[in-house]
Amino acid sequence: MTNNKTKLLFYAILVYGIPILLWSAVPFTKNIWGSFTSDFIFNYLFFGTIKYSVMGIIFDIFIIYIIYILLSKPKKDIENNRIYLIFSGLKKIFKWVFKDRLKKELSISKQEKTSLLFYAVKLYFIPVMLGFLIDNSASLINFFGTTQSFYKKGSVLNIKKTLILLVFPFVFYSILVIDTVIFAFGYLFESRALKSIVKSVEPTALGWISAIACYPPLNNLTSDILGWYSSDFSNFGNININLITGAVSIFFFVIYVWASIALGPKASNLTNRGIVTKGPYKYIRHPAYTAKNLSWWLMGIPFIMASGFIAVFSLSMWTLIYFIRALTEERHLLQDPDYVEYSKKVKYMFIPGLF
Repeated sequence: MTNNKTKLLFYAILVYGIPILLWSAVPFTKNIWGSFTSDFIFNYLFFGTIKYSVMGIIFDIFIIYIIYILLSKPKKDIENNRIYLIFSGLKKIFKWVFKDRLKKELSISKQEKTSLLFYAVKLYFIPVMLGFLIDNSASLINFFGTTQSFYKKGSVLNIKKTLILLVFPFVFYSILVIDTVIFAFGYLFESRALKSIVKSVEPTALGWISAIACYPPLNNLTSDILGWYSSDFSNFGNININLITGAVSIFFFVIYVWASIALGPKASNLTNRGIVTKGPYKYIRHPAYTAKNLSWWLMGIPFIMASGFIAVFSLSMWTLIYFIRALTEERHLLQDPDYVEYSKKVKYMFIPGLF
């Protein structure tokens, strides 16, 4: 085994292996994401059963990555390798804290800083997105069970009920699965061949807080503070109105997943992996945020009618969070000359011709 290959294995175990061990051992994260010790998919080879958990899937991917390192031919110069830059940056931070006692200025390179920030993005969002993927896939599978129950009971549904009870949920859950597959892939993999190399990562606390406030587990706190007054498909008390609003909401989520598909391998929060100008990004700069919030407000109408100001305030605060996210992303991306040119061509952030 070459010296560089040995180093990469060592870095991989430290950089990725230790977090997997910690996430699987700490009660809080273990309760959310499971443990790699009993839930990894490969346990089918040993016990004949398959268990799906977030940490189990991450452990499987980690094992595949180790195998890839063992079988691949490492480059002679590994100093530009992402995992090396993460290790190097962490090493300097630990030295600064424990040896230098914070007495002098921390000195890390721009590449190391970007790599460490991307490492933090990975540590937070990979478990979250895989958790979403598992939940969304389960919802889609359970939906098929619900569909079969209609036929077993001999239920006769007219076209309107079929759309509301069967077609709309199927499209909605399928959209969520596609979206989470794309983003899970984006967080897990970085590749020059796919043109998804991270150029920079959001450097500000406001950018990070506004982003993670929308994702587990922090979004539970956000919901406790702001409340939640919307639904995937709200009941407006009239089947015709439910049909129209459901169709409009699905339209918004089609735009939402269209944006994810346009991002492709570049999909991830808080990072600049190159500017995307296709799909809905031809028309506005933040199509996913616009589509998601419009759907929330539409499906929030029954809640507003029932709860009044408190529902309006809650939805307004959620929209404000996404507005802040967009502003921090703009500030970050405008450091890239390519985005400056893109923003000149696509002038509107949220609604074509308006704003």
